[in-house]
Amino acid sequence: MPLYDFRCESCGRTFEELGAADAPAPACPGCGGGTSRLVSVGRGYRTDADWIASVTAVADKDSRAPHVRAFLAQPTRRTYREWMRGEGIRPLEDGEGERPRDAGRETARRVRREVRERFAARRG
Repeated sequence: MPLYDFRCESCGRTFEELGAADAPAPACPGCGGGTSRLVSVGRGYRTDADWIASVTAVADKDSRAPHVRAFLAQPTRRTYREWMRGEGIRPLEDGEGERPRDAGRETARRVRREVRERFAARRG
């Protein structure tokens, strides 16, 4: 069964509840008041790039620095850039860090040579 978000119309409490799509809204666990289902996206949905999760994994979670707190609270590309500046990490400029064009050709030559050698070794 899917997990749905509900908000109490009396006390304003928000909570999650398992239930069928056509099931009636449950009562509020806090005050017993009526609730309404909230429109929400699933837990696996990310509005930004997947690599941001790997960056949040290495960020210092105990830091009190505002740039770290902002990035951990809302990991987006903008807060990622601010986090990098705050940590003294300089992002790569356009064209920086790319391999030379010939590096790809040399790798292809090496792979072709290795394939030929393995083929020759198998055939005896």
